Amino acid sequence: MKRFIAMTIVALAASICAALFLWPSNAQSLLPSHQCSYCHNMHGAPGFSLLNNAQVEALCLTCHGPGGISTLKAEVHKNKTRSSYPAFRITCRGCHNPHDNLPNWTGGTNIKLVGAVTSSLGKAQIVTVNSGTRFVTFESRGTDAGEPSLHSFADADEDGNGYYDGVCETCHTLAKFHRNNSSGGHSHNTGKTCTDCHPHSNYFLK
Repeated sequence: MKRFIAMTIVALAASICAALFLWPSNAQSLLPSHQCSYCHNMHGAPGFSLLNNAQVEALCLTCHGPGGISTLKAEVHKNKTRSSYPAFRITCRGCHNPHDNLPNWTGGTNIKLVGAVTSSLGKAQIVTVNSGTRFVTFESRGTDAGEPSLHSFADADEDGNGYYDGVCETCHTLAKFHRNNSSGGHSHNTGKTCTDCHPHSNYFLK
């Protein structure tokens, strides 16, 4: 009986492998606007996980950098030159999951691939510079984009649960506005599109 079960498992594994090779056209990236080949190469890829670049950040910026084909331009997140605060540098994977939008802890689904890691509950989180790993909720681009202020870039805890989890709020501890706690100012352009003034393509600096 044990031998029969073992042979069955081997046969099933062989069938799965054969299917993967015989019908490769069925494979697709989880995000519809991307293709696997944008980032991966099965033969001769220099990076881990068959990535087209040895550096993940450089790979992202081949499309989202100044010369890339994407209209959504981006850069890493860092503080100003000669800033009085300790230097930090958050790369693309620090805030984004490259494959799909993740569910968040409030029951919705984040947009813009926000949420680099998931908790044991399978909810989107970000590893912050000063506050450890925190949940992040980003479902709206804000009122400037004709969308709700709730769960936008920084909604000043609009849902009243005591947890500042907007994508801009969740990391901030020293910023003048929209920190991840009740300190500091929370009325500055609340619920609006922060990237209108702090563009992603300029390190989020104004």
